[in-house]
Amino acid sequence: MQSATVRTALSATQIIASLAKTEGWKLHGDGADLAIEKTYKFENFLKTMAFVNAIAYLAEQQDHHPELLLTYSTCSVRFNTHDVQGVSRSDFECAALVDALYAPAGRSA
Repeated sequence: MQSATVRTALSATQIIASLAKTEGWKLHGDGADLAIEKTYKFENFLKTMAFVNAIAYLAEQQDHHPELLLTYSTCSVRFNTHDVQGVSRSDFECAALVDALYAPAGRSA
């Protein structure tokens, strides 16, 4: 597990600049509930669950846990830093790690 990291909320300008560098991540909510979110698609439930389990492992390693919503063939991932009541650099770092987990073999055609 990573050592404790001091996290600070990003400004609106920093959030927009960081979002511009990502693919598919969008803002969700507002105020203290502001988060970044992306939905991933899969061929079947087993591949969706494998992705969710990989995210769980990654989240434990990073000590930064997303909200997850899953269906048979999709998983929506939402990052927010509760202790800063907004979006932090950690949210974007973890988003990049989740993107890296999304291997072409798991994608739906």
